[in-house]
Amino acid sequence: MKFVAHPKDIPLHIEEVDALSTHGKSLDVSGFGGISYLSNKPYKLGQSIQLRLTEIDPDFCVVGRVFKCDEEGSEFRIFIEFPEKKDCYCVRMIEQLSHIEHYRRQAKSQGRRLNFNEAAAEWIQKFAASFPEFSS
Repeated sequence: MKFVAHPKDIPLHIEEVDALSTHGKSLDVSGFGGISYLSNKPYKLGQSIQLRLTEIDPDFCVVGRVFKCDEEGSEFRIFIEFPEKKDCYCVRMIEQLSHIEHYRRQAKSQGRRLNFNEAAAEWIQKFAASFPEFSS
């Protein structure tokens, strides 16, 4: 299972929620299985959390589970898995959009003005092949 690091400049809103109905079950995947995110607070292993990514999609809301939490300096890298296949697909697509927006912002900071479609075309050409596939 591979975890993709969520870009730090794209805010991810996290809220603890009651346990998932898939308690204890992990999705058996060899490719994309979740995301990692630098948080200012630690989370317990197995904690169910609701994620929102309003900057990319105001309607995006998904529940995942903390797979791992490592201290990284003064922050915590949390690894979030998505035991439901449909959620895993959705998160993978949203993460690609997040990485494209991050790429667009980096280009802007270097004096290049790209719209989202231009940034997407460049990002796909440069990075899509290395983005983990979802395979169960």
